[in-house]
Amino acid sequence: MLGDTLVVTVNAVAKTLKKIDGSSPYQGEYLLREATQEFRAKVRHSLEKNLTTGRQMDRHNVELTQTIFADGTTYLTPLVRQVYTVIRNATGDSATAVDWLSDSLADWVKTNAPLLVGWES
Repeated sequence: MLGDTLVVTVNAVAKTLKKIDGSSPYQGEYLLREATQEFRAKVRHSLEKNLTTGRQMDRHNVELTQTIFADGTTYLTPLVRQVYTVIRNATGDSATAVDWLSDSLADWVKTNAPLLVGWES
């Protein structure tokens, strides 16, 4: 279990989100509401069938949303930023090997996010 809090670091500041929904063992929702913004994270797990091979796949999705509230001056409407990742692996696959692949992509995105946001490909 991930626990009742989820900590993410945004611009070198740790943000502790509290679990607000854990009604299913396969999903959880976390929230931190501040005066000018909120952070919401969702963690979901499901099973799906690979349409090509027919093999059962585990699907894991993590989504993080930041909403900057409208303040009437800088932001006339809320500003929403969202990032998410999906990990798919064959049921019973090596968690360590899946972690290596996940880490490699996370490191690449961390290095190249400004280029991606600038529409480079």
